[in-house]
Amino acid sequence: MWADFYQRRLEQKVSPRLIRGSVNKPLIVFILSISLASAGFLTAYFWWMSQLGPVSPNSDSQVEFIVPLSQSAADTVSNLYRNRLIKSPLVAKFYLKFTGLDQKIRPGSYNLSPGFNLPTLINSLISGPNDIWVTFPEGWRREQIGLRLKNTLPMFPLADFLEQTATLEGRLFPDTYLIPPSADVFQIIAILEANFFKKTQVYPDQTYPIPFGRELPSLSGSQTLILSSLVEREARLDADRPTIAGILLKRYLSGWPLQVDATVQYAQDTDNFKIYSQSERISNFKFWEPIFDTKYPSPYNTYLAPGLPPAPIANPGLAAITSVLHPQYSDYWYYLTGTDGVTRYAATIDEHQTNIDKYLKP
Repeated sequence: MWADFYQRRLEQKVSPRLIRGSVNKPLIVFILSISLASAGFLTAYFWWMSQLGPVSPNSDSQVEFIVPLSQSAADTVSNLYRNRLIKSPLVAKFYLKFTGLDQKIRPGSYNLSPGFNLPTLINSLISGPNDIWVTFPEGWRREQIGLRLKNTLPMFPLADFLEQTATLEGRLFPDTYLIPPSADVFQIIAILEANFFKKTQVYPDQTYPIPFGRELPSLSGSQTLILSSLVEREARLDADRPTIAGILLKRYLSGWPLQVDATVQYAQDTDNFKIYSQSERISNFKFWEPIFDTKYPSPYNTYLAPGLPPAPIANPGLAAITSVLHPQYSDYWYYLTGTDGVTRYAATIDEHQTNIDKYLKP
């Protein structure tokens, strides 16, 4: 009896199915799958971490890297790769998207090193540049330029800037600049003036022969700049600038009053800004508002004062300056820009009045 009992126990402990191993196959497959997945994960992890690392771990050299205004994060990444500052554009794009930093890169100039890892590079690009992009549009006055600098650079001394630029209207060239946040007034003025002379090649103490119909008048650099500032404020489109420059030049050479509305705006704004500058709301001052009185007393008012204004009324761009150096001769003596934004020309005062009635009056 005991022999039968032991035999039955042995048969229960050692099942034929266990001996064949059919129950262990799924378990083995599962273990193998986990092992392979773990190995794949570890491989991907170490590859990812390696791509986040520096291109040259032992390098302490630095290169200037510039992020232009309105450049996309993808283009910034491409430039980083082109400058050999990152290993993988794909990893960099995923990193920016995953961390939410793709919208936080700030334009400007940076000193970056191939010894930086990717997180350090990105942190530099979002923490702030060495130099800051600042744009000054064509036709702005120096006060407008000063206010933009005040709103852009910390602790910018607006009063000092206005004092130092009192005789530089017209030579603060409109453009987009990289300006160091620590730059002082004199450095900023030097940057703007140097760009003016480089781009325009117009110098106050030189004279410039102007090809104009049968005449060949000569203008000094200062006269050229004054006329250019008038054209800049009067013409809305570059295509109109040479014709308007020709009309103003004809009036000037013939002793006619120039009758430029922008000169009255300049005179009014100059006086009003001096009063408004004492207010804490100085940044809200509005320049170039429409005029309703052409009798405003000022040597700048070309309705009252003959000839050119004493100095430029704005800082003209290259197109306006070129139009004065190469004006378009025509039979016109008058022009106006209608409420539709289109400029019309007239050879006689009657034609001009017709244009006023048709395109200016409601």
